[in-house]
Amino acid sequence: MNKQQEEDFSAIVKDFKGFFNNTQGEKFDENSFLSFLKENPTSEPQKENVSRTMEPKFVKADHREEFNPNSIAPKKQGNVLILTELGVGDFIIATGTIREIRRIYPKSHITLVAHRKTLSFAELCPYVDEVILNTKFSDKLPEMYEFCMETARKLLNRRFDICFSLSTHIYTDLLMYMSGARIRLTSLYWRKWTELDAIKKTDLLRYIKLLATHIVPYGDTHCHMADRNFSLPEEILHMPILDRKLESWYTPEDLSAAKENLKDSPIPFYALSMGGTWARKRYPPEKYAHLLEMIAEEEPSAHFVILGGGNADLKSAEIIKATVPKLYEKRITDLTNKLTYRQSAAALSFCKMLIANDTGTAHIAAGLGCPVLSPHCFPADFKLSNLVAPARWAPYGVPCVIVLPEHALPECQGKLRDNYGCRMKEISHCITQIEPETLLKGFHLLKKRAKEKIIAPLYIY
Repeated sequence: MNKQQEEDFSAIVKDFKGFFNNTQGEKFDENSFLSFLKENPTSEPQKENVSRTMEPKFVKADHREEFNPNSIAPKKQGNVLILTELGVGDFIIATGTIREIRRIYPKSHITLVAHRKTLSFAELCPYVDEVILNTKFSDKLPEMYEFCMETARKLLNRRFDICFSLSTHIYTDLLMYMSGARIRLTSLYWRKWTELDAIKKTDLLRYIKLLATHIVPYGDTHCHMADRNFSLPEEILHMPILDRKLESWYTPEDLSAAKENLKDSPIPFYALSMGGTWARKRYPPEKYAHLLEMIAEEEPSAHFVILGGGNADLKSAEIIKATVPKLYEKRITDLTNKLTYRQSAAALSFCKMLIANDTGTAHIAAGLGCPVLSPHCFPADFKLSNLVAPARWAPYGVPCVIVLPEHALPECQGKLRDNYGCRMKEISHCITQIEPETLLKGFHLLKKRAKEKIIAPLYIY
């Protein structure tokens, strides 16, 4: 930044402080924040055009006309900033886009901002030159501003030419704005985008554009987060994506640790992961136990490895042991709390299928090309649109079968629910209705789809 830019940014910071201090302790209000930005725009001149002002249509990469993206980006060597999400699964979903950004800008210095949970994978990323740890996160004010400012101080002196925000959270877009990057790329999720008239679309884009200079908006179109990330270089830079695979990384030391813990387990094996950020994602472990028992009856040579960490996963493994003690003793290797996330990735490289809740381990498996069978809490009697959780967050680029409960439980039948369908975050709820026999059906379908190399997710109930 030159002196004038630094003075401008200081003025912006002062305005931000006033806004956030006036809303001390309140839940983040996106509409108020956007109104504030409209009244206090960035000092950088804003261009009127945006990347799209209509419903985006996805075009196959090989039908695109290639052109040099340097028309809006570093010309030879420049500084590129990539901002990522909070969770491990979210980060793995972004790995393909990070690789493509490196391909597009082979000579640029690329800085990746990662959160604490994702650092173990981010520090191994072969496509970036530098990783900066973002230690804190909040969706409340004034903490959001304060935490962004703490990280922004590390970013400003790098004078970024372009920033990619690979995130769904306004926190990341705010950090992108505060990084001082000259060109700022993000995607806009707008549930009722197709219902807005042209004027309202333009107004909304102009508000968001105070944080970003180029935007890909989404409505009721295909909205998997991996594709949404790919859309930034694809839709804005008009660069075809040459490889849509995701990646998971581990070190030789991670591999050695995994092998040591698997030394008494037949390879390949079926892996089981019973984690999940919210309890509503957790399928009952006693039902998992019965599924493993049925698979073992069908396949006398089948062996299972339990992966995961934390008290909840330990309790789930104990329930498996109590439910099927003979199977647990003879044909299950319990590695709960014995492997790190990266060591678990190394273990999954020997796995022929992962059976898992909607959790980061499922995405790690996808990054390794491992098929995934997953029960999900989204009820099948709700509309399965492209915007609901099982469609947006399905394991990407691998054969995958997602099993849904047939109906929502009475407490979740109302309209006030999020895109997970089940309203009860803190307890295992709608997902409990899925029977092990239905999962076994999904197991058979997944084996068939893996053999035929069908990578699109299949939803059953």
